[in-house]
Amino acid sequence: IVGIPPRELRALSVLMAQQDQVLRREKLENAVYAFDDEVTVNAVEATVSRLRRRLDAARASVEVVAMRGIGYVLVERTA
Repeated sequence: IVGIPPRELRALSVLMAQQDQVLRREKLENAVYAFDDEVTVNAVEATVSRLRRRLDAARASVEVVAMRGIGYVLVERTA
């Protein structure tokens, strides 16, 4: 993926490091945002949403799936 913003790239990197394992929302937030960043309630969701759109546009073989109330997981895309 060319031209991916730093936060989305960090999110993708962390998800790839734990592919097929659920990554707690808090851990993803800590990896994506710096200590002094002001993080809104839905900041992680917005970042993941933009990342999903980029993966779809790139026809990537993986997708980010939300595990409600827990976090996110990067999995192989099914058909």
